Amino acid sequence: MYKESCKYEQIVADIAEVEALRDTVRKDAFALLERRASTLASMAVYTFGTRDRAANWMCLRQRCLDGKSAYQLLAEGDVDRVWDLMTGAESADSARAEVDSGER
Repeated sequence: MYKESCKYEQIVADIAEVEALRDTVRKDAFALLERRASTLASMAVYTFGTRDRAANWMCLRQRCLDGKSAYQLLAEGDVDRVWDLMTGAESADSARAEVDSGER
C-alpha cells in the first residue's frame, strides 16, 4: 500500500512541476507579445478582462481555429484572424467561454 501511495505522490509532484513550467512559459510568452505587439496584447487584456486571462486565452487551442492557439496563428503570420477573433468578427463569445472553462 505504501509503494502505491508513493507513486501517486510522485505523479502529483510531476504534474505540479509541469503546471509551474507551463505557467512560467505562458507569462513569458505574453510579456513577449506585449513587447512585440503591444496593441494586440492590450486588446487581449481589454477583451478578456485581465492580463492573466488574456495570456491564458492566447495559449488555448480554439475550436473555431481548428484546434490552433492564437500564438500558432501569429507564428503563421495570420494576425488578422487573431484580431477578428478578439473583436468579435469570429465568435469571441465562444472564446470567452473557453477562457472561463480553462481557468483554475
